[in-house]
Amino acid sequence: MLIRESPKSVDGTELLVHVEWETEFPGLVCGTTVAPTDYGLSGSATTWELTERFDALTRSLGCRASIVGRQVHGEHVVVVDPSPPSGLCIAGDADGLASDRTGVLLTVTTADCVPVYLLEPESRALAVLHAGWRGALAGIVEQGIRALGVLKGVVPNDLRVHLGPAICGDCYEVGPDVLQRFGRSGTDHGKLDLRAWLTRDTVRLGVPAGAISASSWCTRCNADLLHSHRASRGTAGRMVAFLGWRAGGE
Repeated sequence: MLIRESPKSVDGTELLVHVEWETEFPGLVCGTTVAPTDYGLSGSATTWELTERFDALTRSLGCRASIVGRQVHGEHVVVVDPSPPSGLCIAGDADGLASDRTGVLLTVTTADCVPVYLLEPESRALAVLHAGWRGALAGIVEQGIRALGVLKGVVPNDLRVHLGPAICGDCYEVGPDVLQRFGRSGTDHGKLDLRAWLTRDTVRLGVPAGAISASSWCTRCNADLLHSHRASRGTAGRMVAFLGWRAGGE
């Protein structure tokens, strides 16, 4: 199922938001920031500037703390401390975060890779994952589901999953070595639809196909609005994909 996140301005911060989820689950915030603001931990912003940007985003979304990991294109998912301090917290090396706490904004940074959002509404368990091709093959989605199982006993059949704005299959060209890792033969470069592959893998892990949606936004096709590593030839900043429950639940 394709979803096109909607543009929204919140306290001067421009976002793309998952209106369907936010409407269905009051108190939920789900979406991504847009260019030109850069939230990359290894970008040109000073620590003070980066903290200010995250804190402004967190406040605008009605949360008190934001969590981000130092992404390494792996499969490690951190279950967030039940009572993180207010403001920005860096969770160490991690490509995924999980929590069930109100007022805690889970974030990953992207600029073509796929942000994966996991939600189990009854337990209010959440996870957000950073899935490039390496993390996808390493099992980042499986580890995210496992983390929610440890946290709240979540089973795949109860999950809702969304694959956010990322480079599309028509724009994402990779070499034969990468294609071979995804089970495709050949000696030439070819196209890889990572969101389609992740959808199939998520179904394999037990999530119902009808509970999975994917964004129709392509970062490279919309490089005027979204950061794209490929479109910028490596100079792009990073967006923040976010998921959380507002403090107070409204």
